[in-house]
Amino acid sequence: MINVAPAIAEAVEAVRAHFAGHSVVVETDGAGGVIVTIDEVIIGPAYTSQSTWLGFQISAAYPDADIYPHYCGVLSRTDGQAHGPAIQHVQWRDRPALQISRRSNHRDPRVDSAALKAERIRRWLADQ
Repeated sequence: MINVAPAIAEAVEAVRAHFAGHSVVVETDGAGGVIVTIDEVIIGPAYTSQSTWLGFQISAAYPDADIYPHYCGVLSRTDGQAHGPAIQHVQWRDRPALQISRRSNHRDPRVDSAALKAERIRRWLADQ
């Protein structure tokens, strides 16, 4: 594990545990936090590809800072509809991506972990 604050290291291990069986790549962000990318996250039949990568930053302010925004590979909806306003086409870490803007305004840092937020984003995508 890379050298980061204990809360961030624990968050990364929780993400690895929650997404067991998936490749989880962790890189330092140069500011005390990390960038996490999870491969082959299942999002279901709403999209032409039923899995994608999911990426996000855990900032040095964690657990007091929300994990926001999240990014995933470029997806097309199977129903042909456009993405809603919470999804935008962007470049993230030098690759085309969708930015998923789902802020947790009433989050509780004692409960709302990086792993839980990633799972919420995955479920939200699957429900679109």
